[in-house]
Amino acid sequence: MITQEQQAALETLAKGLSTPPRLPVLWTPADYDMTFEEVSFTTADGVAVSAWFMPGTSGHVILSNHFSPGNKYGFAGHMVGLGFAGGFEVNFLPRYKALVDAGYSVLAYDLRGHGGSADGEGGISGVGYHEWQEVIAALDYVRSRDDTTDISLYVMCMGANATFNAMDKHPEAFEGIKSMIAIAPLKGRTTIERNCEHMGIPADEGVKAFEPIYNGITGLTVDDHNIIPKALSITIPTFFVQVRDDMNSHWQDVQEMFDLAPVADKKIFYIEGTPWRFRGYSYFSENPGQMVEWFSAHK
Repeated sequence: MITQEQQAALETLAKGLSTPPRLPVLWTPADYDMTFEEVSFTTADGVAVSAWFMPGTSGHVILSNHFSPGNKYGFAGHMVGLGFAGGFEVNFLPRYKALVDAGYSVLAYDLRGHGGSADGEGGISGVGYHEWQEVIAALDYVRSRDDTTDISLYVMCMGANATFNAMDKHPEAFEGIKSMIAIAPLKGRTTIERNCEHMGIPADEGVKAFEPIYNGITGLTVDDHNIIPKALSITIPTFFVQVRDDMNSHWQDVQEMFDLAPVADKKIFYIEGTPWRFRGYSYFSENPGQMVEWFSAHK
């Protein structure tokens, strides 16, 4: 039997996933001595997307998106009230600088309802279910520029799910893409089960109680976020990265995606020694070597 306190916690979880807070952008490329343009483009369903374009010395552009509730800067997890994911900052700017210093251009864009981008679906986040449209719009935007010759992808969590959904819906949009790094793509049911475990609720019972709350807010089901089968739509070289002991997921889900991806050129790396999922998001800002090596091997 779920207690009133546990029911309230499930309601808080559903609201947090579906209506995440719009958090501050603390750093810009200028703070890291990078030239950049504030750019925008529009999705097919009319959402205005905010982005930074950071030119490198080549026309090879890395398209970078983010997790929720982060944005194109990262996540101010060191600020008061935002310590729920470990209490540390996730700052993408060092990663962008490492790529620019290696010669790549970077397009970093905010998904709907995050950062400087407009809302979609009345302010409801689809955690990748709707946000695939930003992925397609970003590809269209960089292809419209006369300084772009090649494209690679750097996607994570919600942004990875959005990208896998886009690949499933519009495989033609990914023709010619050189490669992808996918950080912690997420199976929705697993994260609900894991959160229920932390609340002391049996997983099956918790998901059953959570689903009508979530569906009432979003119109979606838990299994609308089963991204694992979408890995079958991956057609480009892909480097998967996952925190092994992630308290919000199971590494086996990402291993299954890796195994399903029907490409010969693929790699998987597990970050060890931490339970914090958000360490995966900041890993290549702090340790850019494997990231640069991967993109350099797929020019």
